[in-house]
Amino acid sequence: MIIAMQGNWTVTVKSKGAAFPQRFVVQGATSANGTHPGTPGTSVFVTGAQWSITIQNDPGTGFQASETKLTFPHQVGSNYVFDIQSNDAGNDTDFDDLVLTCSAPVNINDFIVYGNVTLYSGSCIFNPCRRFPYVIDTYPGLLQALKNPLLKDYINKYYPERIPGPVNPPDPAPYFKPIVFDLTNEATQANTALQYTRSAPVETKRNLKAADESVSPFAASNFQLVSSTPAVASKQILAQSAENISLAKNIGGLYRYCLSGPGSNLTLTFEEYDRTGSELLGGAYTGTGDRRLLGDTITDMNGNYIFRFSFDMTFPGLEDASDVGPGEDINTVLYPDVIVKVTGYSPYQVLFESAPYYNIQNLRRIDLCLPESTVHVSSACFNGNLIGSLGNVFLGGNQNTLASTSATSLRRYGDSNYLESNGVISVNSSLAGFHVECAAWNGTIDMRGCMYDASKTAVDNKVRWYTIRVNRAGTSGWTYVSQNYKHPKFSKRNLPNYIGDDVGPFYPAVGGTLNGVVPAYMNIQRQIFVDGIDWEFSNFDRYMQLNTALYDVIAGITTPGTFYVRVDGYDAAGAHVSNATDLIALYIHNKGLQFQMTGASFNDSTIVSGGCGLYRLTDAQMKTPIVFSFEVNDPYGFVNAYSLGMGRCPGTALDLNANIEGDFTITGSHTFPGGSNPANVHDACPGYKGTQDDYSNPGLVSVEIQPTLAGDGWIKTGEYFTIYSFGLTASQRVTNGYNTGTSSPNPISSQIMMERLNP
Repeated sequence: MIIAMQGNWTVTVKSKGAAFPQRFVVQGATSANGTHPGTPGTSVFVTGAQWSITIQNDPGTGFQASETKLTFPHQVGSNYVFDIQSNDAGNDTDFDDLVLTCSAPVNINDFIVYGNVTLYSGSCIFNPCRRFPYVIDTYPGLLQALKNPLLKDYINKYYPERIPGPVNPPDPAPYFKPIVFDLTNEATQANTALQYTRSAPVETKRNLKAADESVSPFAASNFQLVSSTPAVASKQILAQSAENISLAKNIGGLYRYCLSGPGSNLTLTFEEYDRTGSELLGGAYTGTGDRRLLGDTITDMNGNYIFRFSFDMTFPGLEDASDVGPGEDINTVLYPDVIVKVTGYSPYQVLFESAPYYNIQNLRRIDLCLPESTVHVSSACFNGNLIGSLGNVFLGGNQNTLASTSATSLRRYGDSNYLESNGVISVNSSLAGFHVECAAWNGTIDMRGCMYDASKTAVDNKVRWYTIRVNRAGTSGWTYVSQNYKHPKFSKRNLPNYIGDDVGPFYPAVGGTLNGVVPAYMNIQRQIFVDGIDWEFSNFDRYMQLNTALYDVIAGITTPGTFYVRVDGYDAAGAHVSNATDLIALYIHNKGLQFQMTGASFNDSTIVSGGCGLYRLTDAQMKTPIVFSFEVNDPYGFVNAYSLGMGRCPGTALDLNANIEGDFTITGSHTFPGGSNPANVHDACPGYKGTQDDYSNPGLVSVEIQPTLAGDGWIKTGEYFTIYSFGLTASQRVTNGYNTGTSSPNPISSQIMMERLNP
């Protein structure tokens, strides 16, 4: 796999312990790009802001990417040094087949952050890698914390806006901004300041090559540290507050083991963070301070990472450093604050963002724990299906290599998910992050699957191209998917407006089926594992974002139904690869609910209207019916549930009669019957059309409500004003593999205000 690098490094072949030929490839650099021999002693000086190295081996069938892992950096003399170890296609797994040593001078304006990334899940309230400050960085963690009185008091004091309301709490934000328990006032402590003077030059008798660019003008060997101002010790600050000590003990007892595995092959983005004025004064962390992008790195197979960044000639205090004479002061170098993020492409979104790490020294280890609920690791597959998952919904069953449309072949059960032969899906796996029974598919679906089988050799992984076709069940025509699909390359991810390189469609004229007319897509999975191309490893198993709305249209009208989706793999010559076919059924439904409710009114025109929904009633009009109509229909049977409710203020009891229910008593609020079908479970899925099923009416259902004959009427004796409100909510069982499994239109509501005309 690729190893991400930042800045200028000397790369040297330290050792070769394998019989297979070895080499390494540099990509995305300013200089030294290309292939270099894996001969011990080979050394290249590579320059560039962000670039990558891939180690390759040739087991006799052509060069392919080797597995690689990092050792952590350390200082040797005046250089930072670390190794890249590799394991080739041979039978051993000792990671000594080719070892590269990377070295760079220790500079006063260089910072190297390194460590291990682990995913966590389960019942952790606080990030298990953070203490002093303590950090909540998931929404479930916040909800758990609010059950603890001490934690709730702290959150209410510093983050009151983050406490969800008791009724209809808002959906969690796309990513969770960390909540920081800064009990030791880390954010109030000034950044450590280092003051240097330039040393007098030392004359040496050595052969300096004109091209020896690895010598840095900011090398620490050229400077002397005059003074530094360290931060106050955390324990000293903590001891000043008995309340904080009590809270820290409470939090310490909440830490649980919830690590779930290495965060391998993840792209990490680093930003410098400037604390806000309120944060410096001890206020809550806001995340709104100024930021500067520092760059990116990639974790290795074990979750280890190294990231280097420099404050170059634009860094305050260093702008004239190259002109400072011996013994002259240069301005202070400050330790920076750093935030780590994990982002996704297509669309761009922040999946995780850490709280700041304060006062980063020049060489600093930071181990990261990332929530598995939002950060997903892409890994090589072993004997997986071509269509392995749709979004977060794993599909079980056997790969449909014969492209059969029989019910037995199309039914894909497994991983607690159930894809029926008509394309209806029931999701019961906790890995999906949601649960739904008998849903249709809609929107844009991430198609993921095994285009490169790690259980086979590189030469046996023949798929270079793939095609995708869609066909409406019951029709004869297949449509080749020709949507543009992109995937980012690591070396380009920070280019302005960059959204990825084209994966397809291309129209290769290589022979066979690929005759220059058929739209096909490159198999980037093979390019990653064999060719070492620096495609982003995140989401590399995704090979299409299928826009279902392009396919369920007949004569310009969105028409839901069952569709067959077929994927085929082809080799470099355009020949179909044996067993490289899969076909599934999807019930595609991009037509929303027929959802409406008219405003409530009286069916007596003699009632005086005061405007703005206010009616004035005489005693004789107190039992005039209120009328309105509503509809919640899906003729295709994917209504999940609906609720028609009524409210009364004041909340005193009142006997009413409705044509859709009969007699009932309202005391503050009332929900009318109907609105769901509990028989919709996997293996059955009879469907539910909503009001069409409940009232045998495919259109608007008329509602008439009035007080019973024996009662007082709309305004009870002793009351002179009342309000009646009506609300309609509904949800539809549709998913793209990521949402909650249901989609809901905006609720509809109306109200009538009544005043006694002759009190």
